Amino acid sequence: MSEPDGAAVGRAAREGAGDALRDLARALADTASLIGSVPEQLRVAPLPGGRPVPAPVQDTVDRLTGRLGLPGLEVVSSPNILWAHELALSRRLALGPDAPAEAGDSLAEAVRDAMSGPPGEPVVLTARDGTPLRAYAAGRPGCPTVVAVPPSGMPVGLVTPWLRALSGSYRVLTWESRALFAARGKADLPPLLGHDLTTQGQDLLDVLDGFGVAEAHALALCGGAAIALAAASVSPRVTSLSLWHGDFELGGEAPKTQHQRDVQAMLAMVGRGREQATAMHRLMRRPTTLDTLRPDVAHHLVHPYASPELLYRYGLLNGSIMTTDCRPLLASVDRPTLVVTSRQDATAHPEGSVRAAQVLPHGTLRLLPHGDHLTAFDAGPHLVRIAEEFIRDPYQRVGT
Repeated sequence: MSEPDGAAVGRAAREGAGDALRDLARALADTASLIGSVPEQLRVAPLPGGRPVPAPVQDTVDRLTGRLGLPGLEVVSSPNILWAHELALSRRLALGPDAPAEAGDSLAEAVRDAMSGPPGEPVVLTARDGTPLRAYAAGRPGCPTVVAVPPSGMPVGLVTPWLRALSGSYRVLTWESRALFAARGKADLPPLLGHDLTTQGQDLLDVLDGFGVAEAHALALCGGAAIALAAASVSPRVTSLSLWHGDFELGGEAPKTQHQRDVQAMLAMVGRGREQATAMHRLMRRPTTLDTLRPDVAHHLVHPYASPELLYRYGLLNGSIMTTDCRPLLASVDRPTLVVTSRQDATAHPEGSVRAAQVLPHGTLRLLPHGDHLTAFDAGPHLVRIAEEFIRDPYQRVGT
């Protein structure tokens, strides 16, 4: 016997509310780095255009942030009063008329679901110089290890698609840049004890030590390519590398995009001192900052600009990556290395990857016909297949 129409409608409503609650919990977990990095309380609003949300939504948001160990958020009615980071956060949370207004018994289940998959809870490891590193592990211990090397300053969420895609077959490790992430909530940032590329490369090796891993493939993206090269140049524990849409400083041997030139100039300025970083931070609060950023990842990309202190440190850390000549590192890494890029990358010039593959003693270039810079972070099936083919047998040419 089928259930009465009223019962079916009620069940569907409860299931819909449960789905909305899980989506909100996942979105809050995904934005945890940003929420914890802005010194002031953040506001969020429904988008677009100030749609009203049910009054109990504030209570639900409060209960979820409390369970997730996050600072509280203020739910406001209009996005017009928000600054850039608040808008990025609001876009990811996607509050609206269907926002969950009652948590009920499903709140704990929603939080468990949000934290069940990669990246999971951070593990705080200690770098060689004493700096705490917020690190993550996915997959089963004992499997071959891949360490995902993110660009400097980016939260773990940007590389989480790779953790999800590879963790079925590999033990996948990653970490967030030194001195740019507090261990929990809005706790004080650890001191910046070193920022040169050599030190950042050592962090990769310290992450392997922290998880008790002897060796690993390094899958590095954007500026993470230079970090992986720095680690591999001093240690055979990086047994092979794949460098995806790398940002390489190669002197005059490869052109740079306008984006690379602009960012390098900005990093040089904010890295000169906290006064300059504070002035730039005021500019970065403008909502127009988000105009060219993909809404699904903007909350990750703006993390280094969350406070003047973060921006100053980012200027030093990423500035070191973008100005250190990679040619000696490339020439010294004698491990098999796959270099992947696309002609459609307007962020890191593809000719940098082409030249890098030529300098590497055992480099293989894969020039993709499609895909911009951020596509590499999406870990789509075709990219995952390329990566897994190479990781399984790095001495064979990767297939098409």
